[in-house]
Amino acid sequence: MIHLNLSMALIPLFVLTFWTIGCVKSCGNQQTKINGRCCDMCPPGTYVEEFCSESQQTVCKACPEGHFSQLHNIFDRCEKCQTCQHYAVKCTSTTNATCSCADGFLCSNSICSTCVEDKCVTGERLKRTVVSSNARVIEYSYKCEAICGEKEYFDVQKNGCTPLTQCSVLGFPEKFPGNRTHNSICDRPEPKDEGTFIHVILGISVILLSLSLFLFMSYTCIKYLRIHTANHKPMLAVPTNISDFHLPKEESGLQFVQDGSKESHSCDLESIILR
Repeated sequence: MIHLNLSMALIPLFVLTFWTIGCVKSCGNQQTKINGRCCDMCPPGTYVEEFCSESQQTVCKACPEGHFSQLHNIFDRCEKCQTCQHYAVKCTSTTNATCSCADGFLCSNSICSTCVEDKCVTGERLKRTVVSSNARVIEYSYKCEAICGEKEYFDVQKNGCTPLTQCSVLGFPEKFPGNRTHNSICDRPEPKDEGTFIHVILGISVILLSLSLFLFMSYTCIKYLRIHTANHKPMLAVPTNISDFHLPKEESGLQFVQDGSKESHSCDLESIILR
């Protein structure tokens, strides 16, 4: 009985389907039957301003700005273009606008009509959740979650999670605690660098050697200049006559007396010998 009722209910549906197909096939391409007439459909980018009648075919009109029609139609108006915060493709008379989001932003719904900032940082991943949905649009919400575990950090170079260094296990105090993107830093004593010490000693030795060489060269040059100056110094003329010496009267008289006494003594000696 149930199957019989179901068959009786489906018969009108089949009849309507075949009738519609027959009507459509009876009209030309891009036409539809209205009130028993084959009326032209309006092409993309237009809409029906006046339906066809006995005296005229369908009158079409271009879609106004901000509206579009994508297919052949018999609608009395065009669809409104989608509005976007950031356009990937702008709306035309035959195509709807396509929305997108700029770098650093995420689509807040399935048509990307609005955008929200991506607040996730390195070491975090994005989790999207459906908030609500209807026939046309699905709304989203976002949440940032840590990629690595509690005792791990995200190593950018390895592009993966790495265990945090446990300074206490190594016997060192912790200088910088690790986080989601950086490893822990332990306060390790710096090893003595013998190579650096040797380099310092060599540097000081080179400086002292250079200074000694500079002082030696300076002394040699000064000594040479003194000898050269002494060898080329002009000699002063020595006066040969007593009159050339300008002596005080007392000194000149004394000298004369002394000279006279010497002459007298020489005369006395000569007289003694003659005797």
